Amino acid sequence: MNPFKIFISKKWVQHLAFWVLSFYFIGSYFSISGFLKFIDFIYSGFFHIPLVLLVYINIRYLIPKFLQKENYFPFILLSIFNIGLAYFIHELLFEIIIPTIPEEFVGVFYIVSFTDIQVLIAIFGSYVVITTLLKLSKSWYELQQLEKERLSLELNSLKMQINPHFLFNSLNSMYSLARKKSEKAPDAILRLSNLMRYMIYEVSEEVPLSKEIDAIQDYLDLQKLRLEEDANITFAVEGETEHQMIAPLLFFPIIENSFKHGLKGDKGTNFVSIMIKNTHTELTFHVTNNKGTTDHSEEGKYGGIGLANVKKRLHLIYGDLAHMEVKDANDSFDVLIKIKWND
Repeated sequence: MNPFKIFISKKWVQHLAFWVLSFYFIGSYFSISGFLKFIDFIYSGFFHIPLVLLVYINIRYLIPKFLQKENYFPFILLSIFNIGLAYFIHELLFEIIIPTIPEEFVGVFYIVSFTDIQVLIAIFGSYVVITTLLKLSKSWYELQQLEKERLSLELNSLKMQINPHFLFNSLNSMYSLARKKSEKAPDAILRLSNLMRYMIYEVSEEVPLSKEIDAIQDYLDLQKLRLEEDANITFAVEGETEHQMIAPLLFFPIIENSFKHGLKGDKGTNFVSIMIKNTHTELTFHVTNNKGTTDHSEEGKYGGIGLANVKKRLHLIYGDLAHMEVKDANDSFDVLIKIKWND
């Protein structure tokens, strides 16, 4: 991380910057001359005593205890009381305490506040609003960072969740091809290598759609090695895929789900159909597979955690721009995802 970003991310630096700007603003606002004099800094220093109390009561107590818990009425009521307390301390300082300070400590300066109550209330109220907005914006930013970290953890988890059965079956199929000295063996090994490299090393926050499609094709070709020849596996791609970026491994749980739970019908009825269509406005991903009578033993489990994870990732990454439909029929399972591109 950039050292400067690390430095400015420290709380004490942010608070110091805020109070330096505040000190300068108050001194300039109440300055009699066109430029700041020493007396202006003295006045600003006394003026900030109630301001500091006002601000930290707001950000340390009122916002976390009431506003962030959506207790709006107590927050407003206590904020008004907080402003009143700041006004009382201001008056106590400038009307009672400061006039009693011996002249040898004050020097030649005569410190007094002629500020109207309306102006003081406006200033104190502004500080409540400004610090509330700063606190909420920082909380929002931290929440976004947490969501981003969660997405990163989920992606790393997906990298490690390559189905062991898929790898075991693929290696067994390759072993069988090698024993038969089949010409398909080198290509199968290459496809598994490409798929593993992509899943473990090449994925980031976003990848070109074309790379995701290549990985899906490698996955399908490896699955075909262990399936009967009559299984109908189709994969169609429409539209431009080179320049469009997409969240990686987004569709793999659904595709894996179609092979794990599908293809269980009678001979000649097994199929998995996958379609990806990209336009300048949206991406469509559509998977359909047959189920078969053996799925009754898994009733209520079809789709499972894989679909829930996909829904969660879609919401976190694309929000309202993504839509997912699931149709669970007696003999087929259908998943449709549409992602609108943000212009």
